[in-house]
Amino acid sequence: MVQLPSDYLQEVYDRRARLSYAAPVGLPDPTVDRKFARIVALVSEQLPARNLLDAGCGDGRFLAAISRLPRAPERLAGCDISGRILETAAETVAREGSAAEFVPANLERLPFPDEAFDVVLCVQVIEHLVAPQLGVDQLARVLRRGGTLVLSTDNADNHVSRALNMPRSAMVRALGLAGRRQKVSFPHTSFTRASVRELLSRSGLLVEHEETLKFHIDNLDIAPVKRVLNMLDRAMSPHGVGDIIAVVARKVAPHNSLAA
Repeated sequence: MVQLPSDYLQEVYDRRARLSYAAPVGLPDPTVDRKFARIVALVSEQLPARNLLDAGCGDGRFLAAISRLPRAPERLAGCDISGRILETAAETVAREGSAAEFVPANLERLPFPDEAFDVVLCVQVIEHLVAPQLGVDQLARVLRRGGTLVLSTDNADNHVSRALNMPRSAMVRALGLAGRRQKVSFPHTSFTRASVRELLSRSGLLVEHEETLKFHIDNLDIAPVKRVLNMLDRAMSPHGVGDIIAVVARKVAPHNSLAA
């Protein structure tokens, strides 16, 4: 079997699963978790749909939330590179009285037929791929023509959060403490809005909606601070300087014309 670029990350993500995904989670408070609120809202706008795949589903919080939406898809599926993560995701969805099918999968080799899903969701995954274009090609392949992809990734132009964190970041660098608290290391790339559009276009996907969202202050991950930052985010919107790029893209090209 040909080894794909991220195959070597299997052990890394299994270790991350033990550290960060050991137990099912309750659904986040949307007034605090800006990313959760906006992603669920963007998915809701694509419904009704017969089926939906969460590619890189993590602890299952988005599938659990989607299962509770009006006009929720009849079929929900999730995949992730770690089987241990999927066990937690299944428990998270079950807590909401719902069910989904879970399949261990490398995003660069999705085990689903062509055009199998009306909606594909991919939250904060492509920035951790060694070959992001290959991953996006796979997302497009399993999406039916005319279907929609809801995707988010890290924004290289997150100027507000960088300014808010500049004093602390400078001190951490000066003291040589960068990376000391990181328990698991894996690839990470930040994209611009233009580079995300280019990735999607190469895979036959047309961006219909684009936004950036969320600001943060390191080591102040508490609800009151997050609510203030969310107010600032909403007041400034639309803007291009949030931590996260979120897009909705429609598949406009047939699979056989997608990038190889």
